[in-house]
Amino acid sequence: MTETELRQSVVDVMRGWLGWTEANGKFRRIIDLYNTQNPLPRRYPVKYSDEWCAATVTAAGMAAGLQDIIYGECGCGKMIALYEARGLWVEDDAYIPSPGDIIMYDWDDSGLGDNRGNPDHVGVVEQVVGGTITIIEGNKGGAVARRKLAVNGRYIRGYCTPDYAGKAEEDDDMTQEQFDKFMDNYLARKAKEEASQPWEQDVIRRAKEAGISDGRRPRSPGTRVENMAMVLAAVGK
Repeated sequence: MTETELRQSVVDVMRGWLGWTEANGKFRRIIDLYNTQNPLPRRYPVKYSDEWCAATVTAAGMAAGLQDIIYGECGCGKMIALYEARGLWVEDDAYIPSPGDIIMYDWDDSGLGDNRGNPDHVGVVEQVVGGTITIIEGNKGGAVARRKLAVNGRYIRGYCTPDYAGKAEEDDDMTQEQFDKFMDNYLARKAKEEASQPWEQDVIRRAKEAGISDGRRPRSPGTRVENMAMVLAAVGK
């Protein structure tokens, strides 16, 4: 998946939980998911009576299959420490977040300068339009619900920024080594499966004449789409 798709997967989980509340009992599913971690962060199972905003962010990462980059915690301060230790904590209130970033709040923020107080609450950025951030939070009035804030607005403590880019699988580019291995495997498989077909050598000859093969593999890596297009073009001649 691309970075954008990974970010969106977390947002989609949070959207799917909108309307889960303490009143209807669905919030318990979030806490139950959080408590399946083994080992549990700080070996503490979250209770239904506990604050559950940070547990919601953690559970969303788990549901999206991203628990290796969305670090498990049930406390805001401890969650910040996990990201800070990896250089993924942004202290600047004026930072413009992206969907999937994790926003921390401090309700004691005076609104003057960058807030440095203790974090009180957390949510996942859903989108940023103009200067307005839309966030989805667990335990917002006892529910999973949305909040809107201005970029650099009051109460922003900072942002945890999971390494989605490092997790993403780049589908467009491949190295020479990756391309050579791919084509060696492909040609070896085709040779084994279709060695009896007289047109196989003709395909290789046509690829060689087209200047995209040395008789073993097409030359120079580009994108997957470009390389496969060249091979198919040679076959089709």
